[in-house]
Amino acid sequence: MKIVNIRFRKTKKVYPFFIEEDNLYKKGDHVIVETIRGDQIGIVLGDNRLNEVNFESEEEDLKIRKVKRKLTEEEIKELDILDEKARDAYFICKSIVKRVLPEMNLVIGEYMFGGDKLIFYFTAEGRLDFRELVKEVNKTFNRRVEFYQIKYNDEGRILNAFGKYGRELYW
Repeated sequence: MKIVNIRFRKTKKVYPFFIEEDNLYKKGDHVIVETIRGDQIGIVLGDNRLNEVNFESEEEDLKIRKVKRKLTEEEIKELDILDEKARDAYFICKSIVKRVLPEMNLVIGEYMFGGDKLIFYFTAEGRLDFRELVKEVNKTFNRRVEFYQIKYNDEGRILNAFGKYGRELYW
């Protein structure tokens, strides 16, 4: 078994995952991984430095999940269709948010693999009561919709913000 870093497509966060056969996966491959939020698509970045740690001698309990499988060429093409649907859903939701909960700043929308669930990421100054918003959005999209509050610096990473001298910002 080997540990690799996987970057999620929309949030661009990087997490370690186990792979069974390291010769099947290479840098840049699209893979399906199981997360708390369901099956998500990630991109293999390369080896993790945890590969150098001897786990048998240490009593640490690491909760690293396993990569399910590599995406096929057809599934990679379907990602573009899902991204287009998510872009349309974002603008529809943005208009609902503007009307129902104007203090929420919607950042991005994402369909989970398979299109069963729609996730919206947002920023806000404090805690929000968006029960009314969720009811209206669920009725509009006719599927399970979740909202996740992110930090302002995460918004910069998701939207590919650039800083001094044109360098991409990372936090």
